[in-house]
Amino acid sequence: MSDLRTEEEQVELIKKWWADNGKSTIAIIVLTLAGILGWQWWQQQEQAKAEAASSSYEQLIELMNQPELNDEQRATATHLASELKKNYEGSLYAEYAGLFEAKLLFQKGELDQALSVLKSVQTTATHPSVKEAAGLRQAQLLWQQDKTAEALSFAKTIKAQAFSGELEELKGDLLVESGDKDAAKEAYLKARTIFSNKGVSRPVLEMKLADLGGA
Repeated sequence: MSDLRTEEEQVELIKKWWADNGKSTIAIIVLTLAGILGWQWWQQQEQAKAEAASSSYEQLIELMNQPELNDEQRATATHLASELKKNYEGSLYAEYAGLFEAKLLFQKGELDQALSVLKSVQTTATHPSVKEAAGLRQAQLLWQQDKTAEALSFAKTIKAQAFSGELEELKGDLLVESGDKDAAKEAYLKARTIFSNKGVSRPVLEMKLADLGGA
């Protein structure tokens, strides 16, 4: 009899606990499930977004690797670059898309617009190699516009690691055009050392050094 009473008491205790806590327990379960499902949905969305960005970038790379683009291909590449910049702002895809956009503008002869895009990329890029590339291309574009002194002055402000060899070689080119052959040779020698340390062969650089009397 005592066992039965104990069981009845246990049932009553459970009923009382459920009456006191049942609603909050259900709410906790619902919120927990909602949190899990929400997290899974967010992960799926991010995965889909990353896959879409990767697909668009691969299409852009494929186009930009073509020896020459027709009008339709150029329009497609421009659209892809624009969409990557707009939809994936802050990503490496978007930053490289900015570099490609500038290249497309350069190929169309729109140098001022290309320069503007490169300035924006250099200012906003979070990846050092992209920032360096944007700066280097700005200096090259200024040179293309016959602004040698401005290009050289700007090149001297660039702090490069990934493209340090290319930067020194460009400085050498600009110094040659400025008439400072001794400084140009020094820049070329720095570039040669950097490329050599990276195991990179630069026959054109050797020709430039030879023109200045070799080393």
